[in-house]
Amino acid sequence: MSQITRREWVKGMALATLGTVAFYDAKSISPTHFNFTLAEDQTLELIMGAIIPESSIPGAISLGVPVFVKTMMKDCYEAKAQQSFKNVMGDIPKLFLTENKKEISTASESEKEQFIFQVEKGKHGVEAQKTLATLKGLTIQGYMSTEYIMVNHLNYQMAPGFFNGCAPIKK
Repeated sequence: MSQITRREWVKGMALATLGTVAFYDAKSISPTHFNFTLAEDQTLELIMGAIIPESSIPGAISLGVPVFVKTMMKDCYEAKAQQSFKNVMGDIPKLFLTENKKEISTASESEKEQFIFQVEKGKHGVEAQKTLATLKGLTIQGYMSTEYIMVNHLNYQMAPGFFNGCAPIKK
């Protein structure tokens, strides 16, 4: 049984790393071009505003949660899920219009909430139900991780415990 020296191990690891980089096919990974149209963006904000509305504390829209949701959808979800999300965001105004006989942008908060409840129950299809569940989860995650909520309501401290260099020592 032969012993491997440290130098041989480092050489082997360096060659393995270089080999991995050399044969990596960057063309096989196609960047996703996930952009919302203006109508889809407005629908997203209207639904998110109904999920976490403005009150005595800022809501999801004023804390910038739509940017978080779009970034998460673009960077963390597969192309199939992204396309499904875009399709449902495009269909929501039509579904709302056929059901309530008015535009979603002119609807009251209670009408939007009732529509969201119906989508959650699966009235408008499984794809819409799954997309709304994803949107709701990302909205809550983004809202709870904003600086305002974490500092003012969750008592978050960036570096807990404080250093006081001039503390008297009791004998």
